[in-house]
Amino acid sequence: MFEEKPIGYSVSPTLVTSSVNSEGNAMNMNRLGHAAAGAVLLLASGTMVSGAASASAATSAACTWTRSVLAVPSGTRQSEVTATNHQGGFSGRAVLADGYWHGVSWRNGQFIDYGTKVGDEPFTILPDETRSGTVLAGTGIAVPPYYGPSYAVLIKNGQATKLVRPANNGFLRPLTINENGDVTGRNMVRVDTQYVHRLLRWPADRPGQVIETVLPDKYEPEHADEDGTVLLRTPDGPALWRNGTITPLAKISGAAGMFATKISNGRVIGRVSYTSPYRSYGVLWDTDGVPRVLPKSSDTRAINRDGLITGITDEATGGGEGIWRLGQFVHAVPKSPTHSMWLTVASDDGSVAGSTYNVNDGTGESFVLRCV
Repeated sequence: MFEEKPIGYSVSPTLVTSSVNSEGNAMNMNRLGHAAAGAVLLLASGTMVSGAASASAATSAACTWTRSVLAVPSGTRQSEVTATNHQGGFSGRAVLADGYWHGVSWRNGQFIDYGTKVGDEPFTILPDETRSGTVLAGTGIAVPPYYGPSYAVLIKNGQATKLVRPANNGFLRPLTINENGDVTGRNMVRVDTQYVHRLLRWPADRPGQVIETVLPDKYEPEHADEDGTVLLRTPDGPALWRNGTITPLAKISGAAGMFATKISNGRVIGRVSYTSPYRSYGVLWDTDGVPRVLPKSSDTRAINRDGLITGITDEATGGGEGIWRLGQFVHAVPKSPTHSMWLTVASDDGSVAGSTYNVNDGTGESFVLRCV
């Protein structure tokens, strides 16, 4: 049984304070969709990818992936990219000269510092942003037994505004914001002796409200698409939530586990694992719903609306970071003995971005790769 609760709040211009609306307007949703059984594993080799993927691969062969560093102020020790406006801008966090994590953005060659806190709550994540420049962030104060964001925050024109919280005061994490300004997140709340996950949505056309949807046991929101489709992690594998209906994603026969982490324009990426011996592969569920193993992959990280994917390459390819276009492998960034690396963002402008971390001295930088 699903229970969806709109919760009303009174809102001040910069700080939101809760005032629970007595109107529940609960919606019961009891629909569970089913994906077609018996999905076929398609190894995405050069002879088995679609025509669109082959065309993209041919285009990428005529260019060179070129790296450029995202500039930071003098004294910065570390930075990380976690979001993009898909037009050459990026956002994330950085440890500046004061030794603290700051929320930051890179825009048109300029570095923007949002500071360390919103009120008395430090920035913990900046997971998404819109093309118009609104940045979604999360703040939090470490409180046992879990440590993480306690507010979702919107940063627009340099002003940070906390979004309303559900009344149950759980462990809140913002996930995505779409171009309309609708925000999706998740909330982990204590029910009796265990913690459960709930879907949170902040509709842009209903300011001062957050809608909390009770999901089945052990179902957890992971990410959301532009149209509001939510990617779920479940005990039976990944699924999609849309307007109250849950539809499982097709599975690969014989896999020990299947996991999905990102969705964009109807495409989903994740990982499939096997035992005896243990091995994992990156997986793409294209718009036809069929899961395909990405060649030379062991996991995935990010995807853009056109199917540009970042992830981790297999050991035979160096065990570093990789880039794919739909089912076609196009570029590898080898693993370094001194630096960890993550390609965390795939932009709709065709670039990807990531961060490095020096395992010897704890420094790191953020960078962009463009196919030129």
